[in-house]
Amino acid sequence: MSVLIMAVILILIVVATVITKKAPFNFVLMIVPIVCALLLGYSVKETSTFVVGQLSSMMESAGFMLLFAFLYFQMLTEAGMFDTIVMAVTKKLGNKMNVIVIMVLTTLIGGFSILTGNFTPAYLITFPILVPLYKEFDFDREAAFIIAQTAMSALCFIPWGIGMAYTASSAGLDANELAAASMPWGLCFIPAIILQWVYFGWKHKRRVGTFQAVVAIEKVEKETQENPNLRPKLFWVNLIIFILCLVALGVFGLDPYLVFIVATVVTAMINFPKNFGEIFAKVGPMYLNILVMLIAINIYQAVFNNTGMVGALSDALLAVCPDFLLRYIHIIMLLLCVVIIYVIPFQIFNALYPIFISIGAGFGIPAVAVIAPFVCNLSLATSSTPTNSSTYTGCALTETEVQHFCKKAVPIQTVTNAVVVLTAVIFGVLQL
Repeated sequence: MSVLIMAVILILIVVATVITKKAPFNFVLMIVPIVCALLLGYSVKETSTFVVGQLSSMMESAGFMLLFAFLYFQMLTEAGMFDTIVMAVTKKLGNKMNVIVIMVLTTLIGGFSILTGNFTPAYLITFPILVPLYKEFDFDREAAFIIAQTAMSALCFIPWGIGMAYTASSAGLDANELAAASMPWGLCFIPAIILQWVYFGWKHKRRVGTFQAVVAIEKVEKETQENPNLRPKLFWVNLIIFILCLVALGVFGLDPYLVFIVATVVTAMINFPKNFGEIFAKVGPMYLNILVMLIAINIYQAVFNNTGMVGALSDALLAVCPDFLLRYIHIIMLLLCVVIIYVIPFQIFNALYPIFISIGAGFGIPAVAVIAPFVCNLSLATSSTPTNSSTYTGCALTETEVQHFCKKAVPIQTVTNAVVVLTAVIFGVLQL
């Protein structure tokens, strides 16, 4: 069977699964790609070789880091460090604290946390701090996730970020050069961020009727005091270790898994030397669910990348696209990227970059100018899809349901993406 036809069939099955929910999405991603590889003539041994290779790479880059990051932040949550910070901020602001301030804090903390270079640790930093505030003010946690992701996306031009690494390697460009060209796109997010504040503030006022707290602060304090794992005397110790983790990740660029392993061991021995096992057990269900989805996504990617499906799709795109659209194909794909990434993993989208560069060269457009718009804007899409493992992390931390969140986020982030592109056109960042 033709590789192109098989690729189309695989994508259609994935799309149908997302839309109809007739079968568990992760099970489909595990089984169907392997069947497709076998139908294309690959042996069981060949298929298992590139699948195992992909899974090994996934565990090395994300699996171990996730495990120890979850353990670390679960201990900080149990010890009450984040609750203490939120309570202090709330008391300090007093009547000034409201939903508008919370949205601004979400943007600022989200933007700061992405300096770690990876969305998963950025979520792990942002949401444990702010979820108690979202609950106190009954603020929509799906909206908070969207706001945080938008702020993080605006700063994805950092050269050490994982998104920059994926983009630069896929396009064959220097990361530092691409980062410099992408920075103006990050500034173009400012109007979109403000519009999101206005939109979600209006939605909140209509639903709740007030920007003020709807859960008494005394109730939050009472619930906090009932936690037997609180370690108020160790607050400053835990905070210093937390700050050291941020410095290690954001300034020195140490591997996240190594940072979180050390932080987990040190925090456990200081705070819970006798009962750390009980706290570790609470992480199990969340980590298991995310790990299964990680495995499923990487099996899908392994088959797509190693059976020639990416190349077949790329050639087909060149063959069917009308000439008058070729000059703007990268802009068209940019505007549609949120919808596309909803059903297709972003790694497959990244594989199209060499095609965009080749087409752009024919019209005198430099390669960096073609790819720079995707660095920040594509990051909007990566949080709005059930095909990306970080979405599951963000939803787990905000206590939201993945499929429901994605369906809500896709139209909002599509509009956000369009606003960013329009801003870029107005200020000359994007020249048509």
